[in-house]
Amino acid sequence: MPLFLRWLKYTIRRVLDSLIGGNLPQFRRLVKAGRITVGEHTYGVPIVNIYDHDESKLTIGKYCSLSETALIMLGGQHPINHVSQYPFRINWGLPGAGEDGNPEPGSDTVIGNDVIINQRVFVRSGVTIGDGALIGSNANITKDVPPYAIVGGNPARVIRYRATPEQIEALQEIKWWDWSKEDVIDSLDYIVSDDIDRFIAYARERFGPRAPSATSAER
Repeated sequence: MPLFLRWLKYTIRRVLDSLIGGNLPQFRRLVKAGRITVGEHTYGVPIVNIYDHDESKLTIGKYCSLSETALIMLGGQHPINHVSQYPFRINWGLPGAGEDGNPEPGSDTVIGNDVIINQRVFVRSGVTIGDGALIGSNANITKDVPPYAIVGGNPARVIRYRATPEQIEALQEIKWWDWSKEDVIDSLDYIVSDDIDRFIAYARERFGPRAPSATSAER
């Protein structure tokens, strides 16, 4: 590659990294390493912290909106029942590092589809955030978030739900986020509407009880 093009590529990458707070290089490395999986049409690059001697993963669904100031932890659970919570063996390079339960290995973290995570949200390792959830700014997510819940606070609590239990059940059955892009575009007037029942009726009339997947919808 000519020197000028290499310089241009490097400069563009540096500018893009600075615009999103420098999260992108780390995020890219984790995606390449298989630690992070991101669904289609999701945007935003949160901060993801990882720890040595831990292989927990992060799965992010489709159509999510993620703040660049959100912090998602993978692993690094300090034990509160030990005499000390300090990771001596890891920090001092001693034998047995990563084998003494300090820190404890984390579980996989899952963010569903059509989820919004606002600014300065903290997500603990091992948490599952359900489809359609909305996480308010500065929330501390230490446990699972139900589908279509609006949560906020420290620790986070459910403020209300975006839909009724019956509507939530129907939306999770329909799974519009698995539709092909063409079907989503054709259905936008219903998807962006505040009439959830109208959308459910439309989806069932057009596609039946279950909506088509992106692969089966090609026609």
